[in-house]
Amino acid sequence: MSKDDETKLPPLPEEARVALQAFRAERPSQQARFRIHTALQAAEAGRSAPRPPPPPKHAEWRSSAGFRVAMGAVLTGALMLGVTVNLDGDDSRLISHESLPARHLSVQIPREGFGWVELPWSIDDHPEGKAVVHMETPAEMNFHEHHAEHLPSLQLVSCEADRCLHQFEAPSGPSAQPLRVRIHKPGRYEFRVSHASDDRQINERFVVEAEH
Repeated sequence: MSKDDETKLPPLPEEARVALQAFRAERPSQQARFRIHTALQAAEAGRSAPRPPPPPKHAEWRSSAGFRVAMGAVLTGALMLGVTVNLDGDDSRLISHESLPARHLSVQIPREGFGWVELPWSIDDHPEGKAVVHMETPAEMNFHEHHAEHLPSLQLVSCEADRCLHQFEAPSGPSAQPLRVRIHKPGRYEFRVSHASDDRQINERFVVEAEH
């Protein structure tokens, strides 16, 4: 066996090649890009974990099923990186990305009507000014309708399945205001919030358990 044979990768099956071409042609929605972006930021925050030792130099891995799985993971990761863009459309400035641990809240709501829940977000960690906020909420919350009057810049970006993505600007720094959501019935609600200023972006997740 020649040296070229040892280093040459086996070709992907035809069905895998066609699937990858179709995947590259897809244009992910803003909500999908938001989820990929926050997931990659969370992975970046935990990348200091120790890596496993490399396999033996001459291991028979090229023809194994594990190789196919590994190649698929690498290709998928590369494609994901290809669609992760700055949500503001400007990637010319290097900004600091932070992903905070999830925070859990337990609240009681009235049996009649609704209750307001204040999410302890960290937008006051930004300098004084304005921050661009992307917030993913359960579709049943109808967050856009609840806050349309209080947040003049609020836009409903998209809804997919049971989740909706919203975008708005909010005061940052010492003048920051509380972030409140309106809940009508008991249940478990998850909110993902990403807020960015000129040189800093913070990703947060809140899980609310509501009961009477």
